Amino acid sequence: MDKIAAGPASDRRDLFRESASRLGMNPAIVEKDFWVCWILRLLFAEPSLKNQMVFKGGTSLSKVFGLIDRFSEDIDLVLDWRLLGYDQEGANDPYQTTSSKTQQSRYNQEMNAKAVTYIRDTLLSQLNDLFAPISGVIARIDEDDPHTVNVFYPAAFAAEYIRPAVRLEIGPLASWVPSSSHSIETYAAQVFPDAFSNPDFEVIAIDAERTFWEKATILHQEAHRPGAMPSRYSRHYYDLYKLSESPIRKTALANLNLLTSVVEFKERFYYSSWARYDLATPGSFRLSPPSSQLSALERDYRAMRDMFFRDPPDFAVILAGLMALEQEINGEAPVSFVSV
Repeated sequence: MDKIAAGPASDRRDLFRESASRLGMNPAIVEKDFWVCWILRLLFAEPSLKNQMVFKGGTSLSKVFGLIDRFSEDIDLVLDWRLLGYDQEGANDPYQTTSSKTQQSRYNQEMNAKAVTYIRDTLLSQLNDLFAPISGVIARIDEDDPHTVNVFYPAAFAAEYIRPAVRLEIGPLASWVPSSSHSIETYAAQVFPDAFSNPDFEVIAIDAERTFWEKATILHQEAHRPGAMPSRYSRHYYDLYKLSESPIRKTALANLNLLTSVVEFKERFYYSSWARYDLATPGSFRLSPPSSQLSALERDYRAMRDMFFRDPPDFAVILAGLMALEQEINGEAPVSFVSV
């Protein structure tokens, strides 16, 4: 991958254009996928970095597990909080009991502040040292979110919904378990494996069953949100729908202890009175969005069309599927698992 990254821009452009043509994808997606994978390979191969983070979120569903048919362009990373001075085996245990919500909130803010300092003062320079041999690749802290590092790359293609930078969204307030090692490759390597000296590489990723419940609790939270949703949230509805159409539905629903773990983690580290995580349990779980948010979600979903590899389901189909999943979680519908 380094040879391609360091090679002539015209060679990369030809590789991405021809790969996109054969895969039926937008060339901007194939190009950005290359840079996403190039960054991931460095993160999980570099000795000074590979044990610091775990890969999670929508991009892992696409690249690691092949469970969604959309291009997820950002890299969500769990930062090892031991780098910040926390240790579950020692006195400074993040899971230690706090006396109040206010004390827990201060604890969370302190950990996030330490993460911001670590990203700015240590990690950013490590990343730019790794990127330095490749012209046009540079990492900068996001102006609006100090937990996010934007990695700019020499883009030859553009698409409306695709940003010309890879966002590394890095935070310590996420669980590492369960996770496992997986092999992934770029879309270009799927078409032209001989163009790559090592077409695949290993990453450590959060298991898809945990991501299922992470996504489900996001939707539960949004069902209770008193105001407008954040932008670009339709992807969570699509992702959970696709997970529910896969064998992950069966294994996730069979592991309610994992749901409990996700809920307890969010109540401790992402507490919100309106999110009603206390109701995120079979019998009172909500996945369907409020009717007041449907128009905005549908507009956002239509804006995502360039991100899909295949014709995406209508948003109405997604809503119907999530309603059925909600009923199943709550014991209101017959169990009908997808067969493996």
